[in-house]
Amino acid sequence: MHEAREAIIERLAPDLHSEIDLDKFLHAIVCELGRMMDVDRCDVIHRVPTGQWRISHEWRVSDDIPSSLGITIPVDIEQLSKRLDLTQPIRLDDASSPELDPRARELAASLGTRSLLIVPVVLGGQVLGFVGLHTTRAPRIWLDEEVAFLQSIARQIAVGYQYARLYTDKQREADRTRALLEIANALNARSDFSEVTSLVIERAIALVSADYGALGVVDHSNRSISLAAFHAAPHATVRGVEELIATHGRSIDLAEFPALMELLAEGRTLKLLDKDLPLPIRLVFNAQLHGRAALVAPVRIKEQVFGLLGLVWSEARDGFAEHEVTLVEGIADQIGTALERDQLSAEVMRLRSVIHERRAESRIIGQAPAIRRAIELALNVADTQTSVLIQGESGTGKELLADLIHYSSQRKDKPYIKLNCGAIPETLLESELFGHEKGAFTDARARRRGRFEEADGGTLFLDEIGEMSLSAQVRLLRVLQDGEFTRVGGNQVLKTDVRVIAASNVDLARAVEEGRFRRDLYYRLSVFPIYLPPLRERAGDIHPLVIHFIEHYKQKTGRFISGISREALQALINYDWPGNVRELENAIERAVIIAAGRQIELEDLPEAICRHWLEHRRQARRARSLADGPAVKLELEVPMSMDEIERRAIEATLNYTQGDKTRAARLLGIGRKTLYRKLQRYELALADSRGR
Repeated sequence: MHEAREAIIERLAPDLHSEIDLDKFLHAIVCELGRMMDVDRCDVIHRVPTGQWRISHEWRVSDDIPSSLGITIPVDIEQLSKRLDLTQPIRLDDASSPELDPRARELAASLGTRSLLIVPVVLGGQVLGFVGLHTTRAPRIWLDEEVAFLQSIARQIAVGYQYARLYTDKQREADRTRALLEIANALNARSDFSEVTSLVIERAIALVSADYGALGVVDHSNRSISLAAFHAAPHATVRGVEELIATHGRSIDLAEFPALMELLAEGRTLKLLDKDLPLPIRLVFNAQLHGRAALVAPVRIKEQVFGLLGLVWSEARDGFAEHEVTLVEGIADQIGTALERDQLSAEVMRLRSVIHERRAESRIIGQAPAIRRAIELALNVADTQTSVLIQGESGTGKELLADLIHYSSQRKDKPYIKLNCGAIPETLLESELFGHEKGAFTDARARRRGRFEEADGGTLFLDEIGEMSLSAQVRLLRVLQDGEFTRVGGNQVLKTDVRVIAASNVDLARAVEEGRFRRDLYYRLSVFPIYLPPLRERAGDIHPLVIHFIEHYKQKTGRFISGISREALQALINYDWPGNVRELENAIERAVIIAAGRQIELEDLPEAICRHWLEHRRQARRARSLADGPAVKLELEVPMSMDEIERRAIEATLNYTQGDKTRAARLLGIGRKTLYRKLQRYELALADSRGR
């Protein structure tokens, strides 16, 4: 037996030490052992990631011997280990003997075995698997030297496992380092961060063999989390997940998920196994999310949890390997580092998660009650045939709301024609709307279809309808009432099925009173009025609008902008915006061009906005001064240098505040450190001051 063992080891050694191919090594083991030991079947049993024990390699003396390859052992080995020492060989000379434990007979019968010798593969006190010898036709008495021989082979298999494990760990570490480097390079490319994040999740899924992954962004209050990126492996079944997103939206209330709330509070990685979940949650996790296990790691920016990176497996798992957890945490840290460096991308992702809406609605940025009410009304009326009148100042987004109505209606695949009535001369407007016949007027050299014909079956958006002539208003009223019109210069009555959405930046009710707009047409159009508020009435929406436009023009111009300074943002929020959102967009486009390669500062904004902000600050300082007490006069002699004027102003202010430097700095409109530097410069040391 010793010579036989040495012969087997000599033949297998090249495979073990050069290729470190455990699969090939084990296949060679069962083939050599089976032939040498004159058995019907030889196999190897090892533990799979799900925690079950499975026959992974097998040799049979002939094809008529029943195969057990791939079979999961039906016996609970964990329970069996409580009654038997599984680190020792198991000999069943006759598996059908009535003296055997019923469970042992059951195991042998399930494997089609009459006689069985099983030896464990042990490494560091841990059972990694088993080597089995089987006879299927007749009993066999296993000799002590055969058992010892098989044990020596099992020890060599354990060495093979050790080599393979060391090699795999080394390869895994190299793969992890390479993967994190690739991810870092992708994140540093400064391209569309949403696209990059999706690619990062795709790479993470491939590395840990997950089924799908997602990045969620937490709002500032840590009360809800919104989906920022999602990717699934090609083989994954995610229809239930996609339907869940479509039905319930991309945002969830964290109060319903205490485990996630705890994760955010503690900043730790959550290892989720379905077997540990309460039954109701497990059913949802399995059926709707197609999940059996998940890893959720926090994404941090400056030690604060910005979001969560989650990876989900649809196969049951017994746990997570350390390298998997380390890799997922490393990827989450990479995303956090990149977002910390590019503050604009982080803010864009957070705001996108808040303002994300469907289709055309995603272009209407805002959370103010008035704007949300306008969107709600637009969606309510979309599927009807009712005419809509949208009123609001110029630049408030009336066309975007019209887009939302059309693309949310049953006419969304039909023509959508837009016409600005104020941009067309009065003499040509009727021809533009209703078309004309050849020779109807000078230069009418051929018949022309009007916008009502072009929009047949779809929607016609009439902007600045208040600029329409009274004669055109009469013809428009006929179309709205009867669906009929005639071309200019023609007699043929044409039928059309058009849904009209009108918009006006003037008060049509006042225009009716002044005789500039027909009353009957006004009532016909205003069956369903929608009012869009000016930007000055929804100042809370200016911040998300600014971020949206910065990102838009950053991509459009190809210029990198790292963000916007606090002072510049406050100036934008404080401005009155007579031109509304359109004026804000133009201001941001200009600032992006000027501030290429850095963040937007106050001086990059239009002059009118800067002047308004500086005046606001001056008035605020005056108000604070009045609140601090009555003003005192400072007399100056001319000529006098600017340094001397500044010195006297500081000295007088310190006297006024009785040496309170903090209050003096506030009244002077400078920082306390700046005040100290100026005191040193002018050698103003007040020995009797309070020095506060």
